[in-house]
Amino acid sequence: MREVAGADLLGQVLRPFGLISCLSFEDRSLVVAEALSSGDLRRWLVIVNEDIETDIAGIREKAEAIAAKAGVAIEYLPASKRNPLLLADAFGGLAAGVVAGQAIHWVADITTMTHEMLLILVAAADEIVAPWRDLHLIYNVAGAYSGDDTPEEKWISRGIHQVRSVIGYPGAWSPGEQTKLVALPGFDSERMRRMVEEIEPDQLIVGIACPLDERHAWSEDKNRGIAQNLLETRKGTTFDYRALDPLGAVDAVIEVLKDATGNVLIAPLNSKISTAAIGVLARLRPEWQICYAPAIIYNLKYATPSDRFLTCSLGTIRAHSAAKLADLAKEDRRQ
Repeated sequence: MREVAGADLLGQVLRPFGLISCLSFEDRSLVVAEALSSGDLRRWLVIVNEDIETDIAGIREKAEAIAAKAGVAIEYLPASKRNPLLLADAFGGLAAGVVAGQAIHWVADITTMTHEMLLILVAAADEIVAPWRDLHLIYNVAGAYSGDDTPEEKWISRGIHQVRSVIGYPGAWSPGEQTKLVALPGFDSERMRRMVEEIEPDQLIVGIACPLDERHAWSEDKNRGIAQNLLETRKGTTFDYRALDPLGAVDAVIEVLKDATGNVLIAPLNSKISTAAIGVLARLRPEWQICYAPAIIYNLKYATPSDRFLTCSLGTIRAHSAAKLADLAKEDRRQ
């Protein structure tokens, strides 16, 4: 993973390239597109949530202006938090066109995708859209979270519609076996608490996201408090991992699940970087199920843009994950 400033972001992208992004109520949804628009952009695929409750007409007009300046027409992909098959079908419909199209490199701005959108994208890249196998991921690190709220008051979402498995990660479910849930909560502690209540795991393993540096040092104490509250409702344990380190997140989850038996569920709701990494890992361990709960309400002032961007590729995460799992298999054979 690399961290770069906006002025250097275009230099990290192989050209010509295609961009996949998601329109959102957040200003961050167009920061990457603006930074890359002066490059050799050939295609721009934009996910739009059809049942979003917020008016994003202004954001959409701005996106069209960026596209016109770059000389491309936006190809909109429908999505729905009530019907995840809509986006999965859209990716499936793209497969032939992407394969038969121009020889371009693909980049995904994952900043404002929901965790479920991102996981479906990772599954599509792994299974049906071959040119996305080494998809280059870009994430705009938030400048600030939840406005001027105190750390205790910062929040992302409230309420959930339902708990469901994510398309592409059904797992192997045995009704008679015990269930382990690896929960990776973000600041939306209510959403994770509701998921734990619905799933009722026999064992709860809570990942505590730690910041990479001092810029968001306050978040570690908040995340430890969220973990403590979750463990008051269900017996379990905790482990630490770096929120914005995809390979570290993979290593941490492999370590806590290395001796796991029975049903394994993972609920990644922390950083988009760690969610993408867990998605790649779970595609290599198809017996693990990933679950998700779409939120009812989002904090419209949740995050502000910054000039910090993180980049990594699905290929790098996949190679690292496969090597770690191979090492684990060798250890098991020696025992």
